[in-house]
Amino acid sequence: MTRPAMAGGVASPVLPGDWVADPAACTLAFSVRNLGLRTVTGRIPLSSAVVSVGPSGEPVSIRAELDAGGIRTGNPRRDTDLRGRRFLATNRWPVITFEAGYIKPVQTGWTVSGTLTVKDTQCPVRLDVASFTIPADGQVAQVDLRAAGRLDRRSAGVTAGPAFLIGHLISLSLAVRLRRQAGPPQRRRSPT
Repeated sequence: MTRPAMAGGVASPVLPGDWVADPAACTLAFSVRNLGLRTVTGRIPLSSAVVSVGPSGEPVSIRAELDAGGIRTGNPRRDTDLRGRRFLATNRWPVITFEAGYIKPVQTGWTVSGTLTVKDTQCPVRLDVASFTIPADGQVAQVDLRAAGRLDRRSAGVTAGPAFLIGHLISLSLAVRLRRQAGPPQRRRSPT
């Protein structure tokens, strides 16, 4: 979105306005070392996301909400623990939010620095958007992008479990499909 995307070898601009995520076509995956020996992977559902693109075709704001209660690692007992009060406390805080504070174009896409709010804790997170594509038919009503990042769970207020049992660094991998929203752009919500 910061520069033209290639669609079948032809540069296609990304149109200004709000681009809304299609949650059914999005994957937000994470991985963390467990017991220092193996890696545990999981997914967390995206509830909503909006990327506002300015007149130059560059993103100017990003806001997303994740369904903390929908976290899945393939192990029901571990998932229950993660949703419990020692970790995400999803009964009290069912939503994790992300809001971009700084979006910088880079050679291969852009870097997004923002704030992740987990429970009642805000922590910095950086995502590197490595690629985005427009379908080969050139229809600019949809954009697929991939991003990656890392997060120290302690800075997000998730401190349960010693490091030798549960690693501190969480790797993030995102595959997001955005569709151009019809009508006027949404107004950015002011922080409460």
